[in-house]
Amino acid sequence: MRRQQLTIILLAITSSLLSCHKQKSLPQQRYDLRGKVVAVDPDAGTVTVAHQAIPGYMGAMTMGFIVKDRWAFKVLKPGQTLNATLVIEGDHSWLEGLVVTEEGKPGSDSLAPPESGRAPLGQEVPDFSLVNQDGKHIHLHQYHGKDLLLTFIYTRCPLPDYCPLMSRNFAQVMEQIRSDPELVASTHLLSISIDPEFDTPAVLRAYGRNYASNSNPFNQWEFVTGTPDQVRKVAEFFGLRYWTDRGQIVHSLVTALIDADGKVVQLYRGNDWQPAQVVSDLRQAVSTVVSFGSKVLPAGLARRAASQNPTRSSNSKATRAP
Repeated sequence: MRRQQLTIILLAITSSLLSCHKQKSLPQQRYDLRGKVVAVDPDAGTVTVAHQAIPGYMGAMTMGFIVKDRWAFKVLKPGQTLNATLVIEGDHSWLEGLVVTEEGKPGSDSLAPPESGRAPLGQEVPDFSLVNQDGKHIHLHQYHGKDLLLTFIYTRCPLPDYCPLMSRNFAQVMEQIRSDPELVASTHLLSISIDPEFDTPAVLRAYGRNYASNSNPFNQWEFVTGTPDQVRKVAEFFGLRYWTDRGQIVHSLVTALIDADGKVVQLYRGNDWQPAQVVSDLRQAVSTVVSFGSKVLPAGLARRAASQNPTRSSNSKATRAP
């Protein structure tokens, strides 16, 4: 009898916990949106819309939005005018309830984004020059010897699942890196602004402090910019698409992992990647070791040692740590 009572109590507690869990769904903000379709990307599940001002949320601009209804990609075309509901839920946003109110006219897709190439995996990254949050000039080859994780953002980006999500993800990656001495010694993070006219070093420094919370926040995670031409060359190499429309930046999302030899080893496109996945890839990169003389070192440390003693580097041999 006592066992039956205990079972009933446990079932009641479990039911109560499940009920509470269901009730803790994130609050949603919903806004009416009206605008013109600029681009449609079925593979990414996004639609770029040049929309009117959304009272209480953001001004008129051109943005890419996630659309969950797959049927929409069979109907939507550049140039169409549509009404929809913008849903904001925590770190996520999407459009729903799409209604095409006016078909586009011939030639109305002139705002379609420029095409951009994709950096082949295994290709060495050029020695791009940029400027960090302290106004100091940096170049990508200075990070050789470490695994470099880089992404693209701009500080005025309004949607929570675009640039803010990339910066939050990097903050989580940085937190896990700092708990692993091996990763601390072999990893560097770089956030590149695609809005150089507004994102000055001072702006990036203030923005970075909000995410890289640490007594020395920029020693392993830098926020960089450059001239418009410098930034565009970096973005094009990694296959990032961005352009300006009505004073606003429209862009895709690309994050890249570059190994200690300066070669692209992973590309994370869009916003679906998880910090834990990237940290796992970083650990895998670090686990590659190199025989350097009588020592066995992580690849990054071995490369730095080789640059200081090139005569010994000719005898080095890479292998996977057990």
